Amino acid sequence: DSTVKGSVLIRHQLHEGKHHYEVEEVVKYQTKTDRGDKLTEINGVDLRDLEPEELAKMIAEGNPLLTFLFPQSVQKREKQSEKEEQLPLDEDTLQPYDKESTVLSFSWELTREEGANEGEKNGTTDLKGNVCQDMSKENGESRELLVIHMTNTSIAVVGTRGCEECEGTGCTVNDIVVVAESSAVTFVPRGDVSFRQEKLADVLIKHVPTHRYLRTICSEKTVYSSPNPEKITIYYYKSNAMDRTFRGIAVVLNLTGSNCFLRCCKEGDRVLLQVETCEKQRLRQISKNDDCTFSFVFYMMADRTKQRKFESALHNGWFIHVANTDLVEMAETDGERGESSFLFIIQK
Repeated sequence: DSTVKGSVLIRHQLHEGKHHYEVEEVVKYQTKTDRGDKLTEINGVDLRDLEPEELAKMIAEGNPLLTFLFPQSVQKREKQSEKEEQLPLDEDTLQPYDKESTVLSFSWELTREEGANEGEKNGTTDLKGNVCQDMSKENGESRELLVIHMTNTSIAVVGTRGCEECEGTGCTVNDIVVVAESSAVTFVPRGDVSFRQEKLADVLIKHVPTHRYLRTICSEKTVYSSPNPEKITIYYYKSNAMDRTFRGIAVVLNLTGSNCFLRCCKEGDRVLLQVETCEKQRLRQISKNDDCTFSFVFYMMADRTKQRKFESALHNGWFIHVANTDLVEMAETDGERGESSFLFIIQK
């Protein structure tokens, strides 16, 4: 009766011409669990003769009935985990007693989260000269993923039985129905982490508390707030990176009708927000290994009221912030993170 948030990583292997699918990881509410279940059937179809692309298509269509072989070792691990989660009665515990729905206002600051991993190189970014001369070359071993993105997803076990092929080892077979409001299949190549431009939207970015709009002066590299709106084009990107923590949708912010973009750069211990010119073609695909182009990327998080916040992708924990009435800069703030979709990920 309730929806789930998280993802399932299914590893695909081919042995003697037969396909084998194993549940490698389950992430639920940002909590990761290593698994060992075998996915054996979908809608009664044996998966040993089913290609990963066909499996992804069948999961995304309708309400799939998935059959899992549940090894005894996984059952023991789950029971042990349940015992570990139970606290002694005499130990101090915190329990929820009430909840409240509210709206958090969007803040425009780049500020550092305490304890956040920067994931950045030491030193100062060059603030002078032409920006984005070269793109990084792709490297690393290429691996492929099929991602089935499902929204408002619920899962129910409809049947459990003993395994006939395991010869009394205690394994069980679970039939599970997955019901989702909508779903889509995306193919992502593996190797060098890259961001590919998919779509755009022209918007006005307004600071909710002050009702002032984000504006820029490209020639002076400055960003400020003003009561007069300026149209901003948000470019949306898809990435082949499967981060354990969802930071938001990868976007690039452009002054509509120009080659001016918002960009983050580091100067000493501070991360600065400024405007730089860059050829749009150079930003069609952005490599995470190229600090120059990756500095244009922000992770955008939005709530149901469409209020958004923007975090620097290159400098973890720094957010766009209105420092005072006029100045817009980057500052370190803590933010609520999370997402309401459920992912099936098939690794080939």
